[in-house]
Amino acid sequence: MSTQSRATAVQILQNALAQHNVGRIGEALPLYEAAAPQLHDLSHFWHFYGLALFQSGDAAQAIDCFRRSLLLAPGDANCINRFACIFLSGEDPDDALFQLRHALAIAPDHPEAWRNMAEAERLSGDPFNARVSLEKAMALRPEEASWQMSYAAVLNDLERPEEALSALQFLSTVSMPNPEYYFQEARAFFDAFKASSAILSYRKALLMTPGAAQAWNNLQLLERRVGRMQEGVKSATRACVLEPENIGLQHGLTDALLSAGEIARGQARNFWRHLKPEIRIIRQGLPEEWDGEPCGDGKGLLICHEQGIGDEIRFASCIPDIQKRFGGPVFLEADKRLTALFARSFPGVTPIEKIQRSDTEPPTAQYGPLVEEHCIGQHMMLADLPSAVRPSLETFPGKAGYLVPDNAETTFWKEHFRKIGSLPAVGISWRSGMRRSGARHNYPELKDIVPLLEAADFLPVCLQYDASVYETAAIQASSGRQLYLPSGIDQRDELDRVAAMIAALDLVISPNTSVLMMAGAVGTPSIGLHSQCGAIFFGAERDPWFPGECSLVKTGDRSWPALIDEAVPHLVRMLSGEN
Repeated sequence: MSTQSRATAVQILQNALAQHNVGRIGEALPLYEAAAPQLHDLSHFWHFYGLALFQSGDAAQAIDCFRRSLLLAPGDANCINRFACIFLSGEDPDDALFQLRHALAIAPDHPEAWRNMAEAERLSGDPFNARVSLEKAMALRPEEASWQMSYAAVLNDLERPEEALSALQFLSTVSMPNPEYYFQEARAFFDAFKASSAILSYRKALLMTPGAAQAWNNLQLLERRVGRMQEGVKSATRACVLEPENIGLQHGLTDALLSAGEIARGQARNFWRHLKPEIRIIRQGLPEEWDGEPCGDGKGLLICHEQGIGDEIRFASCIPDIQKRFGGPVFLEADKRLTALFARSFPGVTPIEKIQRSDTEPPTAQYGPLVEEHCIGQHMMLADLPSAVRPSLETFPGKAGYLVPDNAETTFWKEHFRKIGSLPAVGISWRSGMRRSGARHNYPELKDIVPLLEAADFLPVCLQYDASVYETAAIQASSGRQLYLPSGIDQRDELDRVAAMIAALDLVISPNTSVLMMAGAVGTPSIGLHSQCGAIFFGAERDPWFPGECSLVKTGDRSWPALIDEAVPHLVRMLSGEN
């Protein structure tokens, strides 16, 4: 290669860098390509060529360029950091972390690598270490406002809203708030139990980006939390208009309509739930869907399983009405833990253990052999039962209890509790066994339920099937009351026995979990601690499915301690025998 051609290639590279530095990636790429034959031995050429390819969206060629650069200069921390960015953009945090650890081993004071490390840790579900990495990045480069925003987001991930608000307040002094600022502010306000302030923050964000469908959806969720149900419908509708193909937004509108009491409209579009990736199942071999008419050919109706244990118990209350309307053989696909209880409770219904799902995405379930064996002519999904027999609040039965526990088992537990003492037995649960984000809004903390244990004399029976030793010890230390832990029963798997034990209790106190629904289903009086009037309330102020439940709702800006304070006099009243 001549000196002249090499010099020409270097000049082309300089021109490419000039275009690249002002953001003209399209003009820079042909120049990089032209210089490649003469500059193939320069690591920084491949570095910047790879960066331009990455910024243009060609990740595959960018990876090849970065690898060429690192073969020539394996200790280039800047190149390794930018190589990691490709994996970050592809949401591959493991490979990104590998590269970033390498970069930081070479250059421990590399601020961008620490910032990218924080993003990789956040993507991998490690907000604690993401916070540490961001603090190192900001210490090295405190003037980076965007990093302050990321820091507030990590604090929100850690559910530290007061610190997130403080970080955002500082950020507002050095840069103008943008939509992301107001989004993080709304998250922090909501987690600090200031839902009304969170709504204002979302509205400020939407003034800047009125076409942000997800922001409208976030707004409707908050509006429903504070009881503004019709406003929630409007915001959910706006989100769907902006992104009509978005399944999550369409399902959000369904929930908003049901929450507002627009039952017919909500039920008519409840099919959107089947398209959600997290619950979608391809059911093969099913006959046609039930048309709502009485059985005319002697063939059976299959009610297909869906939802979790709690909703399975709830929707099963519709089965007697379905039996009357269909007038033929009814088969109920159910969780195997509930088949014995359902068989006893619904004479004439044949419970069938849930069909095995495949491990594919989406999962499949083969119903053909079941349909043929039992001569099934039509099917219906479990969560569609209300659309057939609960079209309005007036169609809910006023009598508490529809599941029939085993009488001998119930008697056993009643005698068991009496042997412990003469005090009424009250079942206590404080959270779901499914750990999800946002749990602080849906379930009280252990310290929050202490006033309930101190309010009256009763035997507190632990109905939290997965209660840890730490949790039970913390409750005892805070309240001075020891939870009674029923022995000889698996409260997770022996649900038929659990139903009998709950039927033997005088009262149950629980947030919105399967425990609360089981209490309502067997007719045990209960106090339901609800985070909101959700879609299942159908616009009512209390849960219409369970007449024996005293439903208390944490709407607005109230925290859990405020709701517990409201629950205490109800607990005293119900233990005294009042309605």
